[in-house]
Amino acid sequence: MRLSKLFFKTFKENPNETEIISHQLLERAGYIRKLGKGLYIYTPLMWKVIRKISQIVREEMEKAGAQEVSLPLLHPKELWEKTGRWADFTAENLLYTLEDREGHEFCLAPTHEEVMTYLVSNWVTSYKQLPLNLFQIGPKFRDEIRPRFGLMRGKEFVMKDGYSFSDSPVMMEKQYEAMRHAYSEVFRRLSLNFVIVTAHGGKIGKGKSEEFQVVADIGEDLVMVCQDYASNVETTEAIPPPFTYASVEKEKKELPTPNVSSITDLAQFLNVAKELILKTMIYKLTFADKEEFVAIGIRGDRQVNEVKVGSHFSATEVALATDAEILGLTGSKPGFIGPLNLKLRFYADKTCKAMKNFVCAANIVDIHFINVNWGRDLPHPECDDFLLAEEGDECPHVEGGVYKAQRGIEVGHIFNLGTKYSEKLEATFQAEDAKTQPLWMGTYGIGIGRVAAAMVEQLHDEKGIIWPLNAAPFKIFITFATSKNPALVSKAEEVYTQLLEAGLEPLLDDRDERLGFKLKDSDLLGIPFKIIVGKSFTEEGKLEIESRKGEKQLIDVNDLLSWAHTLK
Repeated sequence: MRLSKLFFKTFKENPNETEIISHQLLERAGYIRKLGKGLYIYTPLMWKVIRKISQIVREEMEKAGAQEVSLPLLHPKELWEKTGRWADFTAENLLYTLEDREGHEFCLAPTHEEVMTYLVSNWVTSYKQLPLNLFQIGPKFRDEIRPRFGLMRGKEFVMKDGYSFSDSPVMMEKQYEAMRHAYSEVFRRLSLNFVIVTAHGGKIGKGKSEEFQVVADIGEDLVMVCQDYASNVETTEAIPPPFTYASVEKEKKELPTPNVSSITDLAQFLNVAKELILKTMIYKLTFADKEEFVAIGIRGDRQVNEVKVGSHFSATEVALATDAEILGLTGSKPGFIGPLNLKLRFYADKTCKAMKNFVCAANIVDIHFINVNWGRDLPHPECDDFLLAEEGDECPHVEGGVYKAQRGIEVGHIFNLGTKYSEKLEATFQAEDAKTQPLWMGTYGIGIGRVAAAMVEQLHDEKGIIWPLNAAPFKIFITFATSKNPALVSKAEEVYTQLLEAGLEPLLDDRDERLGFKLKDSDLLGIPFKIIVGKSFTEEGKLEIESRKGEKQLIDVNDLLSWAHTLK
């Protein structure tokens, strides 16, 4: 490609409303252009990168035995109603829905579990046809509440989604491990520093689930890492630092605490450790057909993990109750909510089991009680893990290990679905014993656009993007030092033709611009190598080669193809 013919434009300044490096550089270098909130145009440069990433994904999927299909983006409401997800997604305004001219309702696909299961149902009838693994690469739609960070979180995005079908939990697990390996190979080939973390299935499923997180300071996810084990903070099991409670129960007392509503202020007012305070939070749980309120207690020095709350109650959405809702439910206000005299269902985090002589509220404004004890003053609560993990907590998966926190960008997600979708959509097969059974499913996704953005977050410098060779839109940037020297221009053209015929994806900057200007564009675009036909060619018959990372060398013009073929 000649740069004079390439449809692109670069910019000196960061575009407005670009908060992170990947968004800034992709727009500055002319890879994407914003059309609307959460909507981006992929230019020829970006589409070449997307295609290359997609091809690497495609190759690894096919190595693992998966087959590629293409499914409709328009899904009938009836199919999603069978799985209950129409109500779940529309309740949170995440679906784009529409009606056709006949009044039939549809949605634009955020994911394809229903449609892929429909495809397989009745076609797969025997265990002899299993396992089966199908995937596709294409656009998805999600009405994000807060689109941000360019390709990181958009309303329309390119995604690889795959689905496996097995005859048993054992075969399902083998498919899971095959995809785990394939995904690891994809991200390894793309030169990404990533970790695999235990994760939450979200609105897709509740089986075994892991995320592939690219390590990056701007990552939206907090990842807790302990040696070889890692998990998303949403699901992390952790043991907080211990606290020693008194062994003898003391007399419960009521104390006035005027205008003392925060845990920090209460601890100072009473001169007690936060670990001695029982904090109570009220949450509104949203289900497909109802809403409920529950109270969750946790040790005063810690925070509640709302994802764990949602998982415990199988709620589609979890939100803190508003002040008005709290007043209506308790007659009190935030800061004075507690299990004493509480009419709501009360649950507690496991950290609360050991608490003795603790401080808690009683739903009376400006009043707290001290020396409260389970069994005597309050019934022992039903406990579960509602704890939000923090750096320094003990990791139960590694003996003696403690967690470190780091930010990550989720670029891939794999999880087992079991028979959740196959039962509801009647996707069954005849087992070896001739009995009819539902298919065991897994689902596996990679955000192609997010991968590209994550690569830029990890692979850039002050000059611009640094694409790895196998994802760059062009491998080699060629230019001449000055257009006023016909010999340099002619040799640059010759080099370009040689590399083009050898299939090495060169980009010839044939523009009549200053050399410095052209080299800055090359760095911004992230092309892995530059070849400059200039002074060294005139004096020694050599070409100047510089990698995007700054390594320089001179090669004889006759050695060009030998050098270039090392890049393949």
